[in-house]
Amino acid sequence: MRKASYPALLVSLMALPLLAQADIEGVKSGEQMAREASAQVTSIHTDELKNHLLSEPELVLVDIRTPGEIRGMGGAIASPKNVNIPRGWLEYRIGQYTLGKDTPIVVYCGADYRSPLAADTLQRMGYTNVSSYADGYLGWRKAGLPTELPAE
Repeated sequence: MRKASYPALLVSLMALPLLAQADIEGVKSGEQMAREASAQVTSIHTDELKNHLLSEPELVLVDIRTPGEIRGMGGAIASPKNVNIPRGWLEYRIGQYTLGKDTPIVVYCGADYRSPLAADTLQRMGYTNVSSYADGYLGWRKAGLPTELPAE
């Protein structure tokens, strides 16, 4: 039995993401799913988010980035009700932070790639007052608005 060489194995492993992105009939790409989700959810921009944060004390601002992304990008949006629920845990943890299905929720990520998917998921779960922050953390930071590093 011939053993695979390390370089050949490495090349094979590097090709896996390319294969995952290949066009397979009936399989949607992440980008396609995000576009479809964006069409189903309300997107807001920086001025609207600032207004919501000031006028809606019950608003839950959900950062769906991983803790490593938050640290690597320099922080999160400064808000008393900003909670970090990584995208993979959203369905399991959102109930800890909401009072009911009509709780105002704004979901954001770094640059609006995953937040439409997360907002769409929350709507499908039955939440009725959900928005996606289209400018993302990078847009908030670019506008010079307050950010913070979460406690470890």
